[in-house]
Amino acid sequence: MNILIISQYLDTDGKGDDRFFKLGRELVSRGHTVTTLTSNGAVDMDLGRKKIGLFQKNGLNVIAFNVPYASEMTGVQKAYASLKFARMAGMQGRSLPGPDLIMVKSPPLTAAIPALRLSAYYGAALVVECRELWPDVLIERGHLKNALVIKALKRLEQDIYEKAGRIIALDQEVAKKIKERWVERAKISVIEDTEDEKALIAGYDSAFKGMGLEKTAAQRTGSEK
Repeated sequence: MNILIISQYLDTDGKGDDRFFKLGRELVSRGHTVTTLTSNGAVDMDLGRKKIGLFQKNGLNVIAFNVPYASEMTGVQKAYASLKFARMAGMQGRSLPGPDLIMVKSPPLTAAIPALRLSAYYGAALVVECRELWPDVLIERGHLKNALVIKALKRLEQDIYEKAGRIIALDQEVAKKIKERWVERAKISVIEDTEDEKALIAGYDSAFKGMGLEKTAAQRTGSEK
């Protein structure tokens, strides 16, 4: 299978390692082709004036977009970076081999925009991992006050919940809040944020099977793990 991962902040430094990086690495070991779209700051790649950087790590094809991001940026600058990433991911996604499965991590919620569009374009299954709920968290922290932007993000959030084949929540509290928003309970899986890689992979295998993607969960190369 061709699998596309969209994660604006993918950690591949070999220390903490991102959940999606660990999962992608496992899926590659099973014989799947995995391509990840991320930002150059996340993978510590200096692109200078280049728009895109390419590299491979542990079998994953990583495409990094030149989208600077820093914690000291203003809210407007961060929003611009997120929208720029979403636009570049959407454009790049249409030039790649058609994926059978698309996985996206939120926040930022805007990363789901290209995921939704590419899922519809290719007819690909869609998995959304929600680490925290946007725009709720932004509103609670006082980072978002514009009523029109809030309305647009809430509409996007609901669209994601309705069109995703599976929603992954990191804890029961996040899952509860998503369920309160009229989401089909059968679409939600809780896979806690843990360093236990076996538990992470087992949780996603269960989610894949629930979507009818048995080949994604079962196909392996070599001996069973």
